[in-house]
Amino acid sequence: CRDHAVYILTDVVDEEVEILLQKLFTKKITIFHNAKFDLAMLEYHFNFEFPRIEDTMLMHYMLNENPGTHGLKQLALKHTKYGNYEQELHDYIASYCKRNGVLKSQFTWESIPFDVMQVYAAMDAAVTFEIYELMLEALHKNPKLVRVYKDILIPGMLFLKDCQDNGVPFDRRRLEEAQNLMEADIQVAIEKLYSFKEVQMFEKAQGKEFNPNSTVQLRSLLFDAIGLQPTGKKTGTGAHSTDAEVLGRLADQHPVPNLILAIRQKSKIKNTYLDKIIPQLDRDSRLRTNFNLHSTTSGRLSSSGKLNMQQIPRDNPIVKGCIRAKEGNQIVAMDLTTAEVYVAAALSGDRNLSEVFKSGGNFHSSIAKLVFRLPCEVEEVAELYTFERQAAKAVTFGIMYGAGPNKISQQVTKDSGSLFTVSDAQKVIKQYFDQFNRLKHWLEEQKEFIEANAYLYSTFGRKRRLENVRSADKGVASHEVRSGINFLVQSVSSDMNLLAAIDMNNYIKEQGLKSRIFALVHDSILAECPHHEIDAYSKKLTEFVQMDRGIYINGAPDLNQTGDTIGRRRLQAPLKGLFPLKFQIDTMVGLIKHRGKNYIDSTGKYYYYEKTTFTKLVCHKIINVEDNKESSTIWLKDINFSFTEKRPPKSTESWAQVLYLNGMPWLIYEFLEQEQKETRRKI
Repeated sequence: CRDHAVYILTDVVDEEVEILLQKLFTKKITIFHNAKFDLAMLEYHFNFEFPRIEDTMLMHYMLNENPGTHGLKQLALKHTKYGNYEQELHDYIASYCKRNGVLKSQFTWESIPFDVMQVYAAMDAAVTFEIYELMLEALHKNPKLVRVYKDILIPGMLFLKDCQDNGVPFDRRRLEEAQNLMEADIQVAIEKLYSFKEVQMFEKAQGKEFNPNSTVQLRSLLFDAIGLQPTGKKTGTGAHSTDAEVLGRLADQHPVPNLILAIRQKSKIKNTYLDKIIPQLDRDSRLRTNFNLHSTTSGRLSSSGKLNMQQIPRDNPIVKGCIRAKEGNQIVAMDLTTAEVYVAAALSGDRNLSEVFKSGGNFHSSIAKLVFRLPCEVEEVAELYTFERQAAKAVTFGIMYGAGPNKISQQVTKDSGSLFTVSDAQKVIKQYFDQFNRLKHWLEEQKEFIEANAYLYSTFGRKRRLENVRSADKGVASHEVRSGINFLVQSVSSDMNLLAAIDMNNYIKEQGLKSRIFALVHDSILAECPHHEIDAYSKKLTEFVQMDRGIYINGAPDLNQTGDTIGRRRLQAPLKGLFPLKFQIDTMVGLIKHRGKNYIDSTGKYYYYEKTTFTKLVCHKIINVEDNKESSTIWLKDINFSFTEKRPPKSTESWAQVLYLNGMPWLIYEFLEQEQKETRRKI
């Protein structure tokens, strides 16, 4: 009841009290604020089970999706008579630190006496209950929000609790070696930087050592001392920018910007990831960090705590390469490819865009062929029309985020390395919408709805409030429109991924499997699987991901997971209305057929080959190099494969089929011999 709460000291929770409390939890609804945290603590220290729970933090998120507004103390100040009830506690802590000469950062909660703690803790409970009554009444006025809360957020919270407890498996030795290697690389780059006469002259003129981390010094060095031509990009104060994009463009004029960029990037990886991960590993070499349901307006997951998993660099293998399964297991990553575009195609009803998914070919190649009317087969686009494919890809993803000609011009120029003007971008956008006209109309319809109503609902029922669309500032208003359209596709694709992971996690527990999902990163579901479970795990996860959840393109894609396994068993997995998947298997050992000969894995000296681009896919590979090239033994690592891969064209000089020794299906694996020019680095 209101205004009544108690604080139970854990010292009194003996076996009898634990049984009585469990009876209470079983009979009643248990209300939490941030249930994921409290449940993890209670389940770890006791054996409590909570059949029926509510979470006021997630309830408030349904009523106000803006980040940073869901704290219990904020809600108490705004919605209850208790106001800043924790002030007495803060006063005590300040007084204790002053009396005992203790820094606040060193203060521990064990130092708080019972008579102070009991009031604070009991007030937490009383406020949570009062907030619950208020939120429950408000939430039940909107059945759509109730459905999202009960069907997505509460199950999602329980899944993420398990996910966090599983922990991200890291290889401590690799982390330490990467840390040392990165430090050495940074020092080499710094020494090379200081060897340039322009830098030495700059230091002599300044009377001090050049600091590459100083924006002011860097700007003076680049534009004054060296005399580089500014790119035109300015900071908020009107000064010439020296951000990563600018340094990349300036690198064409002089080597120094590229060195600065390398130092920055490597320092960030070392300082932000490697240096922080190692000391925070638990004894089982796992990192237990947070995944959050309530921290984005779009509904996508966020990550916080010991490591932000969403910010691990995608284009750098160093940190990702240190995520390693324990012995007898492998990392299995399932990616939703082009999920947001699939959602846009389904919601808009664009027949041409839907046909691209129905065809089952390489998505971006298919788009490029349609938009540019390319005179070749889809399978040949990536090789013959790389530039056009890159432009089509930039437009496809750009329109989902409201990008205009300027942004698309910059993106294609950056990705392709060739100038793609604003005029070029305008032309391609027009060609794109000529081909996908219904998509264009749908985007316009959503824009009109947002401007008229200042809100949107996703297909699953999430609400995005867009009050700033009524701002007198046109820039603010247009950004709000872009944010709303992005929400429509991004929230749905994210929810489908989350629902699949929830179902898979429940299946794992029901079947008593040893596989464990440990992270959801962007559009990937990451798990650690025993060798003998990989096939079953992958097959079942595919079913859950591609389950029809109301976003459906009839007959798309007509995909088959086909191939020959050991024993020539044929796998067929007709899929219901979802997009192609990619599975990435860590350290898979394969049998390679090369020029009609079979070579089976063996032990030997291993070398790590940096990223190698092939005609169909990008992979990392480890190879035992012998004197006789014909008898090379090839091991494959981190292979991305798609169910839509085609047999290699006749023009390919050499190709191979991969047979995974743990029962995974064959993969058509094509490559050009002239692309096998890598630099070996021993590991």
